[in-house]
Amino acid sequence: MKKSLWLLILPFLFISCAKDYYTSYKSASDGKEFGSVIIKFSNPIKNVNITVDGNLIAEDKFTKRVQVDNMPIGQHEIKVIASSWELKNDVNKIDKMDIQPNDKKTMLVQVPPKSTGYWIYQAVTFSVIFSTSYYLYY
Repeated sequence: MKKSLWLLILPFLFISCAKDYYTSYKSASDGKEFGSVIIKFSNPIKNVNITVDGNLIAEDKFTKRVQVDNMPIGQHEIKVIASSWELKNDVNKIDKMDIQPNDKKTMLVQVPPKSTGYWIYQAVTFSVIFSTSYYLYY
C-alpha cells in the first residue's frame, strides 16, 4: 500500500504551475490619471523579465499573464524578455504603447515552440519515473 501511495505522490513533487502576476507601476495616491497594461503570452513561460521605460516590473516569473496597473498616461516603451533552455528561441519583444486614462491595453507575446532538448528531457524523465515505479510496484 505504501508503495502505491508513493507512486501517486512522486510525480506531483516535480510539478509547478504558472501564476498570473499583478503589479503596480506607481502608487495610486499620486492624484494623477492612470491606465493598465496586460501582457499575455500564448503559452506559460518561465524566466519572464519585463521593463517599462527601463524600470524593472517583473523579474524571473513563471507566468502566462502579467498585469501592470497604475501606469501614467502617455507613451511607454515595454520590453519583454524570456530565456529558457526549454524554448527553441528566446523571447525578445519591444513595443511602444499609448496609455489612456482608465484604459487597459493588451500586449500579446507569441512564445516559440519547445526545443528538441526539452522533449528529450521529458522522454528521459518519464522513462525513469515509469521504470522506477514499475520496479517498486512489482
